This record gives sequence, structure tokens and C-alpha cells, in this order.
Amino acid sequence: MFKVKFDEMIIYRGRPSLDKGILGAFYNHFSGRGTMSEGKPLIVRYIQEEKKYIILDGYHRIVKGLLEGKTEFNCILDWFNEEKWWVPPKDQRFILE
Repeated sequence: MFKVKFDEMIIYRGRPSLDKGILGAFYNHFSGRGTMSEGKPLIVRYIQEEKKYIILDGYHRIVKGLLEGKTEFNCILDWFNEEKWWVPPKDQRFILE
């Protein structure tokens, strides 16, 4: 396990329907459907071209952490999945300024 800072993450913003990405996780949180995996690390994969980590699992944990003021998160690498993950284009990413 290792820590990843928020600005080192690639986070999919989501769709206007609020059913995917960080927008969906925020919507679920404020609707009373928060994380069911509290305390578990995020699952990430390193994207060499961008020198950042894409979040594969853990959007609800990120929302909870951000609302608590956290700026870095415990993570583990996804070593076992061979499939290539979709990397959201920069205009579809959640950026916290």
C-alpha cells in the first residue's frame, strides 16, 4: 500500500445523469448512499504517459475523504487485470483547484 496525492490522480468527472464518475459518487453521498468500503485502499493503475494514477475503484471513498479535508489516499496497484483501461480525456476529468 502507498499514498497518492489528489493531484496525482486521474478522476473521471462523470455524466450529467449522475450515475458515473465522481459526480455520481457525490450525488450518492449526499443522497445517503456513501461508501460501502470505508477504510479500504483505492485501486489504481499507473498511466506512464501522464505520470498519474487512474482510479479504478474508490470514488465514494475519495468523496468522503475530500469532504473530510484529505488530500492524499491509501492506494494499491491493480497488478492482475490485463485489460487496457479507458483514460478519460482531460475535458472529462474532475479537477480540484
